[in-house]
Amino acid sequence: LAAFPPSTPMAPPGDIQATPPEQPALQDELLEEILLRLTAAADLARASTACPTLRRVITDHSFLRRFRALHPPPLLGIISATFRPAQHPHPSAAAARAFAAAEVDFWCSFLPSVDRWRHRDFRDGRALFSGVPEGSSYAPDDYDPRDFAGEFAVCDPLYRRYRLLPPISDELAVLVHQPDIVNFEPFLAPPGDDEDPTSFRVMCLAQCTTKLVLFVFSSGAGEWHAVTFDGWIALVTSPGNQVPDAHLTWASERYYVHKCFCWAVSPSNKLLMLDTHTMEFSAVDLPRQHVPGQMIPMMAFVEAGEGRLAMFTLMNRIDNDYSKLQKDGDGANKCHPVATISLPLGYRYTIMDVAGGYLLLQGIPENLHSAPLPERPDFDCFSLNLQTLQLEWFCANKYMIGGAPLYAGFPPSLTPPTV
Repeated sequence: LAAFPPSTPMAPPGDIQATPPEQPALQDELLEEILLRLTAAADLARASTACPTLRRVITDHSFLRRFRALHPPPLLGIISATFRPAQHPHPSAAAARAFAAAEVDFWCSFLPSVDRWRHRDFRDGRALFSGVPEGSSYAPDDYDPRDFAGEFAVCDPLYRRYRLLPPISDELAVLVHQPDIVNFEPFLAPPGDDEDPTSFRVMCLAQCTTKLVLFVFSSGAGEWHAVTFDGWIALVTSPGNQVPDAHLTWASERYYVHKCFCWAVSPSNKLLMLDTHTMEFSAVDLPRQHVPGQMIPMMAFVEAGEGRLAMFTLMNRIDNDYSKLQKDGDGANKCHPVATISLPLGYRYTIMDVAGGYLLLQGIPENLHSAPLPERPDFDCFSLNLQTLQLEWFCANKYMIGGAPLYAGFPPSLTPPTV
């Protein structure tokens, strides 16, 4: 409401008054600063429907980029055979229901010759598929992680768009030999500092017996290039041995922390890191947590404050440790315990993934096999807020979910095309 101040005289009837100048509209920059203070994406989506000016500001790519940097997208669900949204009373349940209503085609049935593609990764609203090598079957049971893939498609499941990438050239492919490949891992990477929301990068890490080779495709450059890690032999050689350890394995899944991808490596007890800005590999020592003869503990790596890396370790499937990894004064990597978190009893736990500032755990009921089939208990998932360390029930499923990525995102109205 607007009112005349008491000191403003009213014009007598019949006096001719000049048309008052229009009040200047709020500058877009000021509107952005106000809107950035909304912490919930649902509130931002509602504000975008209030008037054309707000919608123009809110849907601008640069504003959405700033908003996402300040407010991580909520964890909405699990991409399995179907999309499994967060369920009430989880804080993301309402946003998850709205997203599920959009009926997003996560498996990208719109791809041409869809039967020749295998799903490999999901990140930032994009899905990555690789071409099934000749002579291989599309059936998941026939999948061999050592298969070299040279063809890829990047898809936008929400807008049903796709882009077929040029194949990895023969000149680059000769850097690896199929018999030497231990694991071939394609994945999506953030685009870097590019303002274009449709820019992306695809990476393929070939773990060979004597070296690591990384193939990188940038949508901006439109071509592949390769990076080789020269320190691989030293990393895979156990102390006191002169030859590489034939039993070296990844002890963790791939995690993205402070613009670096990282993998825990066992039994050398190292953390392999890939800086996505410099495209350089490095390795740091991890605290010794594995006792010979015992199961290697599950671990996940997440972002901590001040640019530090934090390690979440699932030790005995009931209690777990949350620690921060940082360098001490002598330059050595030391792990400083932050908290021990007790999980609900009656389950054995596995780490599913990290997304939207949450770590998701799947609880496998301990009495699963003793209960009659119709009465078997649910597999419950629990999310851990990595800022507050609050554990919350996320959803329930009748069947165990293995190897399923998580989806963290904003409402469809705030999600521009990604391809």
